[in-house]
Amino acid sequence: MKITSESDAFIALAHLCEPADDGVNTRLARGTSPIEVLDMLLKSGFPRRDHVAFGHKFAALNVEAELEFAQKIGARVLTRDQEGWPTQLHSLGASQPWALWAMGSIDFRVVALSSVTIVGTRACTPYGAGVASQWAADLGMWGTSVFSGGAIGIDSHAHRGAISVGAPTVAVLASGVHTRYPSSHEHLFAQIVDGGAIVSESPPREPAKKRRFLARNRILAGLTKATCIIEATDRSGTSSTAREALNMNRIVAGVPGSIHSPTSLGVNRLLKHKDVHVVTTSADLQELVSGFNPLVKSLAVQTGGDDNLRRGQDWRELSETDYEIWELLPKRVGIGIDVLCQKTGGSRLNLLARLSELHLAGFVENTEGSWRKSF
Repeated sequence: MKITSESDAFIALAHLCEPADDGVNTRLARGTSPIEVLDMLLKSGFPRRDHVAFGHKFAALNVEAELEFAQKIGARVLTRDQEGWPTQLHSLGASQPWALWAMGSIDFRVVALSSVTIVGTRACTPYGAGVASQWAADLGMWGTSVFSGGAIGIDSHAHRGAISVGAPTVAVLASGVHTRYPSSHEHLFAQIVDGGAIVSESPPREPAKKRRFLARNRILAGLTKATCIIEATDRSGTSSTAREALNMNRIVAGVPGSIHSPTSLGVNRLLKHKDVHVVTTSADLQELVSGFNPLVKSLAVQTGGDDNLRRGQDWRELSETDYEIWELLPKRVGIGIDVLCQKTGGSRLNLLARLSELHLAGFVENTEGSWRKSF
């Protein structure tokens, strides 16, 4: 097989090498093209690498067939040389992925523009599970998408929290998007694909491996505006996500836990770092991401405590679509999103996005899933 395009070369590297391979990335960083890197691996290899064994693997690879398989299962493929590559991943420098495979009903690159990574221990407590679920739901209602790793524990609770309010959520996997890990979360992954997306730098049929979990964490940190740690043990791999985010000068936050809880030792230690924010409410986290605290604004609207804010709200400034939604809402007893979907004929996802914008602007309020006008 002859590789003639850089995109095909990146896809070949993703199939033949482990993610974030230092030898490959060092040469790419020097300006060596991915086609030349493949040629080097085939002819002489790198130090401590058998070029003969690599040649056998290369001979068995059919890039065209792999692309056809991705298309068959509904996976989109994007390589780092192509237009539309998530520019925020440039912050990873030489260690940015060579390719990304994505499956889902949304474009993960769009929702990543207003997003938070929520991660934590697999062995979470009811406290951590509740925080992850509720905060993800709150963020989703405010228009901030939640990214996580799809794992057991905090990750799964964060995904389910977003799903519970119909908000998009994205899982970045350590396995391929076809051989999704863990298999016990297949129903959850199906829900994520239905309203969000799953993403991986490993080819679709690749299994999860230990080193791929750590490699995956840099993508989680790179794609989103902020990373929030909810429960992490003293030697948790979650800490690597926080370190990656700090290295890219991204926002990092932690939820404090009991000093007696082993599941909070790691996050409590992380909070000693001068650049890590302490967050105790979902509104704290939303404010870090957007510079705006939705609870403060909501309180000002309800109490009339901010006259300038109230004077700034003029329904005549709304777009036609937003005005139609706002006009359908009652002033006192709120209505659920499903009722609003029936009234407008719009999709749940689009309506939640518009309602979140209206909520942030102070035009609507949400109480336990019911929406009403603010004035």
